[in-house]
Amino acid sequence: MYSSFDVAKVILQLAERDGYTLRPMKLLKLVYITHGFYLAFKQKPLISSTIEAWKYGPVIPDLYHVIKRFGVSPVKLDTIELYSEKEVSDADRNIIEIVWNGYKSFSGPELSVKTHEPGSPWEKSFRRGVLYVPIENDTIKSYYEKYLSPSKEHQTTDAT
Repeated sequence: MYSSFDVAKVILQLAERDGYTLRPMKLLKLVYITHGFYLAFKQKPLISSTIEAWKYGPVIPDLYHVIKRFGVSPVKLDTIELYSEKEVSDADRNIIEIVWNGYKSFSGPELSVKTHEPGSPWEKSFRRGVLYVPIENDTIKSYYEKYLSPSKEHQTTDAT
């Protein structure tokens, strides 16, 4: 398991490689979404950080409190490197890159909308007026598993 900063560092490296800059909202949502797909695929958490349902969506508090200082400016890789604790394995880096490639073209607000979809872990966990409600990994895992399983309407049958 990694810190949220370890995963954010890899995402920022991939963004830099591909010519993207990431503002705090987009980086935060990408770390969260990557954690969700990792839970679904590997059946274990990618990050050790707590994830909470806040008024405006799922938040990884330790990461949020460091990157919020950037406001609407891009997050600087060297700042995240100060908090990163260990290197991500090549296998895990490959999974992060797959998610990055699927979501890099979305803006922060577009990713935020995705994390608020009906039935999302945030929607299931958020309680209006209650601060810092944890979003359980099992809730996140079951939500992202549906993206890994072929849906029935996309399956074909062999009629011969």
